Amino acid sequence: MAGPEAIATIRLTNDEDGTHEVPADVLARTLSGLQQLVYLIATTQENRRIRDRFRLPQEIQQRYSLSCRVPQSGSYAMPIALGSGDVDSSLFTNYSDLLSRTEMLFSSIQTGQLDPLFDVFPDEKVRNRALREVRKLLPKPGEGWRFGFQRDDHPEILLIPDNAVPLIDRELAQDTPENTVMTVTGELIRIDFDRRTVVLRHPVTHKEIECVYVDELEETMIENRRGMIQATGRFTLDDEGYPNKLTDVTQLEPVDLSPISLKIAHWNDREFRFRQPLTFNPSLDEESQQFYVVEDPVLTLLAYAQTREQLLQEISEQIAFMWDAYVGSSEDELAPDALRLRQKLIETVSENRNATSKV
Repeated sequence: MAGPEAIATIRLTNDEDGTHEVPADVLARTLSGLQQLVYLIATTQENRRIRDRFRLPQEIQQRYSLSCRVPQSGSYAMPIALGSGDVDSSLFTNYSDLLSRTEMLFSSIQTGQLDPLFDVFPDEKVRNRALREVRKLLPKPGEGWRFGFQRDDHPEILLIPDNAVPLIDRELAQDTPENTVMTVTGELIRIDFDRRTVVLRHPVTHKEIECVYVDELEETMIENRRGMIQATGRFTLDDEGYPNKLTDVTQLEPVDLSPISLKIAHWNDREFRFRQPLTFNPSLDEESQQFYVVEDPVLTLLAYAQTREQLLQEISEQIAFMWDAYVGSSEDELAPDALRLRQKLIETVSENRNATSKV
């Protein structure tokens, strides 16, 4: 028979501006991604085989559908429940154990110790699929939101996207030598679902690049059938040094040139808080259109990177470097221009030395 319902709480926090609201798209991504993650854990828990082209059985959807309850006051915290709907009472379902496994997954990412994932997902392909689902449900780096998960009276698990997303990306790419991985930006012009390939047009060479992807990325392509796309995978180069094919593509994402409003910058175990949000308007570099570029003339900051996540890391690294080089130095050692930059940094940002390092 079905076991008692299990309840947990998800929390989206953005305490820098004190708001108790959350953008609808952030909440929708979180709930949709969490539901897909629960389905995946449930399928694994029932020892069902997950093929490359996995299609969720209707029975799993019915038995493991999440229910959302009225958000709690004081912050955007939403209780979620498993087993509260109309389920088949003839089948035993341990909802509590399923949420415990979900908690273990989030805890592993928070601590950066991913070994417990091997117990939850012994199969590497399924484990990587679960990590991609977590990546999708998290708020995007730079959006300013953090994701919390709490079960019963256990301590809340807090994931900071600026740290968690790079950790997941490193884990997904660990079996591929770093010097063979490339992120390519191009216009999505063709999809072949039978061959699991997409074709991008390089914006500079105008040549077509074939990309062979993993199955769970199809949803991304369906949502972004036209426009600029970034593909990350193992590459081969043509005679001129340009990519002409990508295999083992692990990420397919639309190019995101929306403004970045940075309230906190994390670098290693350090945290820098901006007194007013630091806003950047990303663009693609003119020469190759393969790099995101942002600039702040006041702080003399110029950052570029292949992905939006890497761009945020680059900005944070430069803030930490400038803080150490100018604020951390004696005023007597600095030239007039450096003194002016030092004062501007002090007026713009502060280092939170009591910050707790969390993923």
